[in-house]
Amino acid sequence: MTITELAARLGAEVRGPGDTEIRGVAGIRDARAGDITYLSDQKHKNDLVSCRASAVIVSQDMQDVSIPALVVKNPRYAFALALGIFYGRPYLPGGISDRAVIGKDVVLGNDLTILPYAVVADGAKIGSRVTLYPGVYIGRGSNIGDDSVLYANVSIREGVSLGCRVIIHSGTVIGSDGFGFVTHAGQHHKIPQVGNVIIEDDVEIGANCTIDRATLGSTVIKKGTKLDNLVHIAHNVTIGEHCLLAGQSGVAGSTTIGNYVVVGGKAAISDHLTIGDRVMIAGGSGVSRDISSGQVIAGYLAIPMRDWLKVQAVLPKLPELKKIVSQLEERINELKKNHT
Repeated sequence: MTITELAARLGAEVRGPGDTEIRGVAGIRDARAGDITYLSDQKHKNDLVSCRASAVIVSQDMQDVSIPALVVKNPRYAFALALGIFYGRPYLPGGISDRAVIGKDVVLGNDLTILPYAVVADGAKIGSRVTLYPGVYIGRGSNIGDDSVLYANVSIREGVSLGCRVIIHSGTVIGSDGFGFVTHAGQHHKIPQVGNVIIEDDVEIGANCTIDRATLGSTVIKKGTKLDNLVHIAHNVTIGEHCLLAGQSGVAGSTTIGNYVVVGGKAAISDHLTIGDRVMIAGGSGVSRDISSGQVIAGYLAIPMRDWLKVQAVLPKLPELKKIVSQLEERINELKKNHT
């Protein structure tokens, strides 16, 4: 389509000629003639000098761009929309393979795609336009909402509820037993994990994540939240709406996380805590106390980021400071002797 036609789809303003044909979407370093790319901020503007793209998506404050531009409020979002326009595929139901296993009393929606070796256990409910890739297991009595996609080898244990438009990537296990044991007479005895997991609408869960069922009640991930690969959510955790959890982060049991919380990679959140809305936790942090809303924290154990930055600034100077303190102690001792 032409630049002008694409601009209409994106709600963008066109700067420069609008009749150039756009055939694809690419990153700024990989783009070729016929592609459209994007610039997220001014600091990458120099990358356009060697860029071969035919057009670029830019923000409203970006001036003097050397190639035709589509001007929007949020270039990264517009770029994502453009990718969907050029490369998105409309859903075409593939039907239910005769090599899939469908249990008793299963409720099946319309226009399904259930591929070979997927297993749907007794009493499960599968919504409309759901895709189950090979090796997917849906446990007894679980519910999969409309338009959800479960990639190969995802395991949904019994009694789990998934909302609509949920995406789960390969190898993830939802509803495995929580880590609950009681020690008695020198042995660890399992506490039965009889709760469930509730995943609300528009949640995306990366590959090889583990989300434990509750001991009692529910482990809950609320709408719009996104989990990266290798994230662990323990039993009875509640994660609020539209949160982002990066890879290898973990949340221990019975912790409650608010809305729009961002958790960096390898961050660890201890059990029975409350994390407020819009908290940002830097990668590698260890959180062992409640965090009120709106804070940005970092470090291990985590402290307010401003304090942590001050500590980091002092660390390289510690050998010199230790030497100075030793010299001061010697001087004080000399003064004490002279005084006596």
